[in-house]
Amino acid sequence: LALTIPLALLAMLITAVLALLAGVYAASRHNRWGDVGVMALAQIGIAIPNFWFAILLILLFSVKLQWFSAGGFPGWTQASGGSPLEALKALLLPAIALAVVQAAILARITRSAVLEVLREDFVRTARAKGLSQRAALWGHVLRNAMIPVVTVMGLQFASLLAGTIVVENVFYLPG
Repeated sequence: LALTIPLALLAMLITAVLALLAGVYAASRHNRWGDVGVMALAQIGIAIPNFWFAILLILLFSVKLQWFSAGGFPGWTQASGGSPLEALKALLLPAIALAVVQAAILARITRSAVLEVLREDFVRTARAKGLSQRAALWGHVLRNAMIPVVTVMGLQFASLLAGTIVVENVFYLPG
């Protein structure tokens, strides 16, 4: 449990950032190439198992590019042989492997929620009063669209905790 909670929290942070950016981008370009491309990537992200994506990340970033170690955990302190920065670097690839699937799901939900709020009367009123599309999107729409998104994020955290067990084994992390 020493690494399970920090790994799940880091994965949830990555999930939230990726999903919100992708979902808002796709919704703001509804039925155009940006929307279709992001939703196609989200569909691929949903289809990829996180343990298989973890193996692909190891092959690319550890074996080919040699930017990260292939596994193990250096520890949080100097006494254990590591540092907080090295520890976060060791948790980055596992967190990304966990976050991709969850971010794909959350991006689709974010897109749907933003599109639903964009059709509301108060958004049309704000636009009619002279508010730009971007200001209306970030100031009014996103605040109201976050209600279902935050609900799903809470449910996804339990799934991330369960997924850390498999990904910790792939990266040989003491979980």
